[in-house]
Amino acid sequence: QTESVVAMAWTEHTSSSGRPFFYNPATGASVWERPAGISEARVFSRDTPPTLRACMATDRRVRALAGAIVRRCGVDALPRVQAAGADTSLCADGRGGAFCCESNRIFLCASTAWVSCRELAYELSHAYNTCTHVTRCAHGGIQVDDASCGYLSPPDLACSELRAAYWTERCAGRAERDEARCLKWHAAWALRACYPSDEHHPAHVRHAVQECTPRGADANLTRGGGDDEREAVGRPG
Repeated sequence: QTESVVAMAWTEHTSSSGRPFFYNPATGASVWERPAGISEARVFSRDTPPTLRACMATDRRVRALAGAIVRRCGVDALPRVQAAGADTSLCADGRGGAFCCESNRIFLCASTAWVSCRELAYELSHAYNTCTHVTRCAHGGIQVDDASCGYLSPPDLACSELRAAYWTERCAGRAERDEARCLKWHAAWALRACYPSDEHHPAHVRHAVQECTPRGADANLTRGGGDDEREAVGRPG
């Protein structure tokens, strides 16, 4: 089954020189020629907007998280990505984006000037946490395009936010104690924003630190190489 997932994961891109090439987020491989045994119809395409394609080509965090989702959960677990307008509740209060776990869609707030590939990686982190069952998606929540968005309980929200902040390096480059404090702040901020009346924020954050801090292979999931490690998006290996 792993081999079939890898075979299904190929995506077609265009290099900076205009030449098409094929990239596999499950393995990190990129080639000029169409992979053997992959027909044109089977080249993976989900009608994703250029943002996802561009970020997979230029941002190691997006590549790593998208690849991890495909490897661990299958191609169908990779969320659709689309823009969200400023008039939606998903973009209220200057938010950059949101992951709807029930419909498996990522919304990026097009009207928020600072939204970048890092915000996409942040939401992919939530998708990875959900598909690997580190967190659980609850039914319901707000309706977006006539579909339930789903939601995370307070403990799961704190867990997912801490992991997302870690993988997107919101707190990297600090002393270990300061990094831990920063990660806890991100978890607490999300709880205050989404569950302002919950009286157990400190307990949820403590649980997230103890049970959700990335360890083992997950600890190094996005922490290798630079953003330009695939120079100019046009040099398949």
